[in-house]
Amino acid sequence: MPDLLIRLRLEIYSHWMETGRAPLASELSTALDQDVDSALDELAAAHTIVFEQGSKQIRMAHPFSAAPTPYAVRSEGISYWANCAWDSLGIAAMLGRDTEAPAVCAVSGATVDLGIRSGKIRGEGVVHLLVPARHFWDDIVFT
Repeated sequence: MPDLLIRLRLEIYSHWMETGRAPLASELSTALDQDVDSALDELAAAHTIVFEQGSKQIRMAHPFSAAPTPYAVRSEGISYWANCAWDSLGIAAMLGRDTEAPAVCAVSGATVDLGIRSGKIRGEGVVHLLVPARHFWDDIVFT
């Protein structure tokens, strides 16, 4: 992966972890002091990021979602959206700190605690993936 793609990917994740939101292409260009449009296209083609339909705005950089989802994660006063229950745990792993992540069980409707305290998941449960992994990218937003 060329140096720009590595720096761009790190900047996307750093920005998201620091602010709780997806960076704009203009913010990334400013941070890296160069145009990043074609590099963003390369990251999207490699399934590293997902754009909002019809735009260059980043919608996903797994485990982060720019669109609200049922999987809110909070840590140190910053709120994040995860794409799914599994990604809630991925955000906690990336942050490397305690999180609060209440979610609702799709089967029972009960609240499930996906938060992390001292490196351990607070609640119990099973993450069920409806789509087989080989089909995730058929429609990644649904998945």
